[in-house]
Amino acid sequence: MDKLEYYRSSIQTLLEKYSQYKPRNEEVENELFFDLIRDHYQLMRVGWKGLERVYYTVLHFDIKEGKIWLQHNATDIDMGQKLIEMGIPQEDIVLGLHPPYKRPYTGYGVA
Repeated sequence: MDKLEYYRSSIQTLLEKYSQYKPRNEEVENELFFDLIRDHYQLMRVGWKGLERVYYTVLHFDIKEGKIWLQHNATDIDMGQKLIEMGIPQEDIVLGLHPPYKRPYTGYGVA
């Protein structure tokens, strides 16, 4: 498996794992979005909590220029570390959720 395919597979595996954690509210569902052409991957929560609409992104990854970008993480789990544990080199993970000037200090890749 080449690098790009491995990165795609790793992200999908990670998102599928965390999509198994069901929201407490039965009217809220987890939804997975995998755009394999443009390399965008998301786990979202969608539904209703009483009269309040629930619609938000839990996790969002992109693959850009051979690196995995963590764009959003609404969990308390270090997703960068999870990717490292899956064999992704630390320098190929960019914390896009941090501003560019902070990225060199994260210990992860920069772009």
